Amino acid sequence: MKPYIVSPKIRIGEIKTLHLPKSRMEHFKVYIDQLLKLGIAYAPKVLLATIVLFLGWTLINRVTAWLIKWFEKSDLNSPEVETFLSSIFNIGLKVLLVISIAGILGIQTTSFVGIIAAMGFAVGLALQGNLSNFASGVLILMFRPFKVGDEVKIQGFWSTVKEIQIFHTVLKLADQSVVIIPNSVVMNGTIQNMSLSAMRGLSVTVRIPFNEDLDKVMRVATEALSTVSTIPNAPSFALADFQPHCIQMSVDFAVAKENYWSTNFSARKALIDAFVKHNIKVAYPDGVTYGEFGNSTNKIASSKV
Repeated sequence: MKPYIVSPKIRIGEIKTLHLPKSRMEHFKVYIDQLLKLGIAYAPKVLLATIVLFLGWTLINRVTAWLIKWFEKSDLNSPEVETFLSSIFNIGLKVLLVISIAGILGIQTTSFVGIIAAMGFAVGLALQGNLSNFASGVLILMFRPFKVGDEVKIQGFWSTVKEIQIFHTVLKLADQSVVIIPNSVVMNGTIQNMSLSAMRGLSVTVRIPFNEDLDKVMRVATEALSTVSTIPNAPSFALADFQPHCIQMSVDFAVAKENYWSTNFSARKALIDAFVKHNIKVAYPDGVTYGEFGNSTNKIASSKV
């Protein structure tokens, strides 16, 4: 039996791997051919979808910007409604744009819309507690019991309306802190709006002893308030209550709503200065003797007990 002789041109370790490089090249070539076919088939669609996406997105943003400018020039005069409508318009058109691009790429838009509807229904069930807030927000924007910048009292918070959003209203307090209240709570509660009228009433309570001259007090108060430029008319007086140690009298007058807080301070200061100047007495709490404005020599007696 003759021994098996291996050709000197081929090594023994290369016998098993001799044909592998050719096989790999064939598979790689098949993959490349498939990718080229897919690229040639979908390249026009992808190119068209990209162009439509770019042009559509740019056009939607420009139309939204034009719509905002139109709102500013119109008689709507409601920043919260302008923001709400422009946002809905922008988001709605972009959703339609994405669906159109899906159709260009060959995606079945009917199933796509069905999926979106199903997701919307599921999200609606999950957020059903917020639906009332959304509906209340729409009612606030429609009927406008208050608007941004109004001074209101809502849920016991005396504040300024900072924002009216879809689900909640943002209030700014005098100490610059912020209170966020759900719109459903706002609409189901009592709303006191101090900014609806051009004029606001302001009342200052004065407590004077029984033996003080009321006519003198009213005359001095009228002269003092006449020096405050933001008070357009003479004040009116009312005897609010007869307390055990004093007479409680209210000084009432009207001011423009934008001058309310500044006039509140100026009027009280003018009254104090006038009472000090005319030596009008002031009543102290029950069980304490009364002294005089501006008289540092008087000593307040302690309780009679």
